[in-house]
Amino acid sequence: MMNQVFFKLFILGFVSVLFFNVTVSAQVLAVTDKSEAHANRIRSTINANREIVNYIEYTLVSRGLPRHLRNLSLLESGFANSSVSHAGAVGIWQIMPAHADDHGLSQVDRADVYRSTQAAVNSLTRMYNKYRDWITVLAAYNCGEGNIAKAMAKAGSKNYEDYYLYLPNETTNSIRKYINACYVTGELDDLLRNTRKSPAKSKVKGAQAFRSKAKSVTVEGSVNGSLLKTQINSGYDLGVIAEFLSTTLSNINKWNPDIVSKLKQKSEVTFYLPAEEMALFESNKNKILRLSLLR
Repeated sequence: MMNQVFFKLFILGFVSVLFFNVTVSAQVLAVTDKSEAHANRIRSTINANREIVNYIEYTLVSRGLPRHLRNLSLLESGFANSSVSHAGAVGIWQIMPAHADDHGLSQVDRADVYRSTQAAVNSLTRMYNKYRDWITVLAAYNCGEGNIAKAMAKAGSKNYEDYYLYLPNETTNSIRKYINACYVTGELDDLLRNTRKSPAKSKVKGAQAFRSKAKSVTVEGSVNGSLLKTQINSGYDLGVIAEFLSTTLSNINKWNPDIVSKLKQKSEVTFYLPAEEMALFESNKNKILRLSLLR
């Protein structure tokens, strides 16, 4: 009898911990401040520094980076080039001395809006090419790539929702504030687009599950030959699908010959993807459609 009671308590405790962990994980990248007061502060700071904001956004777009990165400068310094942190970071991007040296920026130039912006954009571009995830880039910008590597190693994962527990509080707070700012500027989906993808191991498991359940078909001229099929309508943007799946429009078209003309002719068409991409597409189908409708 005691063994049965102990077993039930053990199971109850395990389920409670599991539920708690899932709930906490779901809140890690959630908006925590939707107040009008916060929104007004963000908007007024941007509007009061419109000339600097325009230059930052122009530089970002010209380098193929998202406009929401202007929010990094907003939160770091409020766009004040005279800003100096307690740690010695200077300027609108709060550049540290070592960071300046790494990017050929003199210590004085850290307070120069134009030169510091170019250095910051170079740094952000390099880190995105490394991580392919803006949340991780922002975390690395705050605490350094070395700390990110240590956190990932401890968590055994490159997913922010797993490794954030091993980051400094200052860094996780900065990510929370950035998420809140992007909510205000209407760019939250752009920020999180590449962040909630499953790690490679999870994607493989998802692909295996789809292979076991779905019938494989062969499309002539396709890259992988063996593909899985689903249905999409004309509301889906093929460019958004390609971006979300980290593939190319060329691959989408190879897997789906004449897909563009078919979508123009019919309200719904059969859509083909390799198993790994199909697993990711099906699990994010509604989100991809919402992003498509924003295009």
